Amino acid sequence: MGLVAELVLGLLLIAVLAYVSARAGLGNPFTGLGAEQGLGPEELRVLRHVYGLDEPVPRGLLSFIYGVLRADTGPSILYNKPAFALAEEALPWTLLGIGAGFLAAYASAALWVVLLGPGVPRPVRGLSFLPGYFYAVLMLLSSWWLGWPPALPGHGAEKLAAYVLVVWLALWPRLLHGLAGIVEDPGLELASVTQAMRAIGAPEHRVNARLLRTVLAPYTAYAATMLGMVLERSAILEPLLGYTGLGLLLYRGVASADPVLAATAFTLLGAIAYLVVVAGRLAERLLDPRLSRR
Repeated sequence: MGLVAELVLGLLLIAVLAYVSARAGLGNPFTGLGAEQGLGPEELRVLRHVYGLDEPVPRGLLSFIYGVLRADTGPSILYNKPAFALAEEALPWTLLGIGAGFLAAYASAALWVVLLGPGVPRPVRGLSFLPGYFYAVLMLLSSWWLGWPPALPGHGAEKLAAYVLVVWLALWPRLLHGLAGIVEDPGLELASVTQAMRAIGAPEHRVNARLLRTVLAPYTAYAATMLGMVLERSAILEPLLGYTGLGLLLYRGVASADPVLAATAFTLLGAIAYLVVVAGRLAERLLDPRLSRR
């Protein structure tokens, strides 16, 4: 399958899963607004029509996909504003926080290998198994005990710094663990390269830098996969931090039974995570001439 066809199919599948899961899982949020809330059948019918909840799922799915393509998926019940506009406003903050944390983690793991070698102590390997929300919970507790980061939701400088720190803490041990595993792969036959450089008296950091350059392609592809994972889990990290990005918007859409908002945020977040992973595969081919010739 060609790359373009794979991309289209993958993005289409994400949109389908987002819409169907939101419609099936969240149902009709107006079900409980019957006579006891002062709303009659006609008023409920109008509400369902305005928010696109009166269409059969197949027709609603087509309407949703068309809405994604033209950046208008309908109004959010929770905010009473266009859901796509809300997602567009929140997305840059998520990309900024996760992107900065990822770049710091990517560089930290590479610098470790250059300065200290590919060996990873057992405690650091253990850190690679801690989920990102562990650090987010610590940040949440520190907002109560220490007053930092600020407890109120937002995306100011302090909130952004806390988010970047959480992403860095969660990613750098995993990236280092993965990078060490790539370097230690016997199939790459890196021992001959290092032995030759050591034989001519090359400093150890230069030997390690050569190792890093040799495995840069698979390391970048692996790092892109980890970045996609963190993007997906922003719906857990951001509510814990009170960071107002796309992940928090997705969480609120689900928690408030807002199908349009949830499906829109899910689609954008899933699509970007998917594109990041694909970009990592392309980067691997560009960085490794052997792959680019295939």
